Amino acid sequence: MEGIEITRDFEIFVFAFIRTFAILAVLPFFGGRNVPFMVKVGMAFFLAIMVTPLIKQPVPSSDLFLASGFFREVLIGMAIGFVVRVLFAGIEMAGQMTGIQMGYGVATVIDPQTSSQLSVFAQLFNIVAILVFFSMGMHLVLLRAIRESFAVIPPYGFHISPGFFDGILTLAGRLFVVALKFAAPIMVTILLINIALGIIARVIPQMNVFIIGFPITIGAGLIVFLFVLPFFVGEVGRIYHRLSGELFDLLRVLGG
Repeated sequence: MEGIEITRDFEIFVFAFIRTFAILAVLPFFGGRNVPFMVKVGMAFFLAIMVTPLIKQPVPSSDLFLASGFFREVLIGMAIGFVVRVLFAGIEMAGQMTGIQMGYGVATVIDPQTSSQLSVFAQLFNIVAILVFFSMGMHLVLLRAIRESFAVIPPYGFHISPGFFDGILTLAGRLFVVALKFAAPIMVTILLINIALGIIARVIPQMNVFIIGFPITIGAGLIVFLFVLPFFVGEVGRIYHRLSGELFDLLRVLGG
């Protein structure tokens, strides 16, 4: 009986490890390529050790059931991480849009998290979002969501329902709403400046508007960004406040 109990506990630990590793792999800051693979494995290992005693449901020993259960754990982890990922993707998209409009699209940098080329403003928006995330203690909310996920969705408790797909589509749609909300002030300012430069180019054709346009748009964009920075931080904070509710709503949907 003792050997059976040890085997059961190990299987539960494997379930917990797979789910936590899938969550960390999708998160924008822990799941980046700049984070070593062994660091992700170690974090998932220690998180799985902490949540394993909370899982009481017996695990079927059939290999087919185990394989299907492991696949479900990956889906659960990716869904939880996706909720956080989509918010950062929206903020990053806002920085990319404003950076291109201001002229920073010419000078791109490599994002260490995804190894993709991003404008300087996209990197700036991303860094501010990460700093606000940790300063508000949202990493603790995420850890609590990981713990509660095993209480709401035990092994083999994941059920795909219409509400799951509706929730994922709603979150994906929010990506563009968040991006447009943060990029709108700078983009509107740049649009007005471009209209004014176009009028000047028609009135004074001898003036090289293309040359003087770059410093004007960059300077105006930076000034507007400094003015809207408090709004940006405050709005990011409000989005993060809603994040905890969205995480637990998703858990209830996944738990059926």
